[in-house]
Amino acid sequence: MDTSDQSSKKKIKVGIPRALHFYRYYPFWKKLLEELDVEIILSPPTNKKIVEEGVTHGFGELCIPVKIYYGQVLKLVRDNPDLDYLFVPRYVAEVKEAYFCPKFLSLPDVIKILPEVPKILNFEVNVKEFPIATSAIELGNELGKSQNEALNAYREAQKYFDEYHDFLRDGASVNHALRLVERNRPFTLPKKKYKGDLKFLLLGHAYNIFDTFINLDFQKKLQDHGVEVLTIENLPESLFKEPVIINKRLRNYWRHEEEIMQSIRYFLTKGRDEIDGVIFLISFACGPDSLISELVMRDMKVVGLPFLEIIMDEHSGEAGLLTRVESFVEMIQRKKKKLALDSKKKSTVKTL
Repeated sequence: MDTSDQSSKKKIKVGIPRALHFYRYYPFWKKLLEELDVEIILSPPTNKKIVEEGVTHGFGELCIPVKIYYGQVLKLVRDNPDLDYLFVPRYVAEVKEAYFCPKFLSLPDVIKILPEVPKILNFEVNVKEFPIATSAIELGNELGKSQNEALNAYREAQKYFDEYHDFLRDGASVNHALRLVERNRPFTLPKKKYKGDLKFLLLGHAYNIFDTFINLDFQKKLQDHGVEVLTIENLPESLFKEPVIINKRLRNYWRHEEEIMQSIRYFLTKGRDEIDGVIFLISFACGPDSLISELVMRDMKVVGLPFLEIIMDEHSGEAGLLTRVESFVEMIQRKKKKLALDSKKKSTVKTL
């Protein structure tokens, strides 16, 4: 076969940084791009060097997840100089009632500034202005695909993404599910599901909870202390149908924070006895999270649910984090033992 014929059949190479919305939308992106006959190149899991490089390119007020994104982009571009595109989607609004953080709105524009970045393959989600299918058609057009091909790719991606969410609601962890997606494996639960003496709701953005480097493998630390971890992704879809009305005038402006408040609403009422405590992982300098963390903390005090807020940045140390986790877990274990003992005493008195 002629060399020119071989090169003409090479797939378009698209790089995806393993950061920010990767932990939320990667299964959708992967299926969409593969259906459009694209070869996906992923950056590696976050490590110390990626964080350090990202920090040098990000100004001080940026939250650590965005700095990590910079580092992941630079690592991806350096290791894959033959990339045709870098996939940097622009998320503006996924629902008509709320927006994403401004950092996500401007992400494609900011990434262009980084050195030696290839052409940006954008995919804008803004349902306030147009349906997501329209963005899929524009994406397909840029990749040389027809409107029908792009729409079919979008339908297949959405179907796969729905299956992914069903899998998470069946109890799968996001990290386990993403590994299966990367390896093109079917969605199967682990043979042994972890069960602990305590159950905690772990709140926070997906990129804070599931990037095991920046959060120092936080879920593993909880499990080592006998805690079963529940995240927003494991909760029923029905909990996120109704908006949270903070008061008569105030409603949540941010998409991610709205989901956090919706999940908390359930555990303030019907689900009060389903968990033993709540931990909120927050990035330093995250404006939206700082606004709702105080509301969450006050709600927890009202219903008597133990609450711990942990703020992370590039300087977070394992020793301090471990001390806080151990203290929080031990406090709740003592509380449960005391309640069980008091209940036993009351039962004995009634018998007598």
